[in-house]
Amino acid sequence: MSLFGEKCARCGTRARKASEGPTICEGCQREMKLIVQAQAEDSRRCPIDGALMQKEISFMIVIDRCPTCRGIWLDGGELERIKGGVEEKALIAMSRSFAMPIA
Repeated sequence: MSLFGEKCARCGTRARKASEGPTICEGCQREMKLIVQAQAEDSRRCPIDGALMQKEISFMIVIDRCPTCRGIWLDGGELERIKGGVEEKALIAMSRSFAMPIA
């Protein structure tokens, strides 16, 4: 293992924990768990046009999206989790802009 940690085999970011086999970061591990979870869920029909909705992962949440009308379906509590993720990223971006430059 290098001084700064091995790079994730999926996304290339640094992983904090050593592992056996290919190194995978925590974010990719969570995403892969969501993919497995999504594959186990039943597919839904779009309430607008009746097309079979496809599963997508966004903000570490499984979202059902209609391939024809592009509408989305969120399960209970998922909208709040998306809002929280967006707010967190906005706060981080704002805090970085307030940092004093080193001259």
